[in-house]
Amino acid sequence: MVQKLLSILSLSCRHRRTTQPFTASSSVKTAKASGDWDVVDSAPSHYVVCLDCGRKFPYDWSKMRMVK
Repeated sequence: MVQKLLSILSLSCRHRRTTQPFTASSSVKTAKASGDWDVVDSAPSHYVVCLDCGRKFPYDWSKMRMVK
C-alpha cells in the first residue's frame, strides 16, 4: 500500500528506464459521406513513457532529451 501511494505521488520513481521516443499526432474527427476518418494535425508531438511507473513525458527531438 505504501509503495502504491508513493508511486501515485511519483516520489519513488526516478524515470530512468524509458521507451524510445514516440510520435503522437492529434486527430480531429470528421464525418464524411464515405465514412469516418481521422484528420491528422500537422504538428506532431514526441513523447517517452517510463517503463517503471507508466507516466508519459514530452520529448524534445532537437535536443534528444525529455522535457521536464
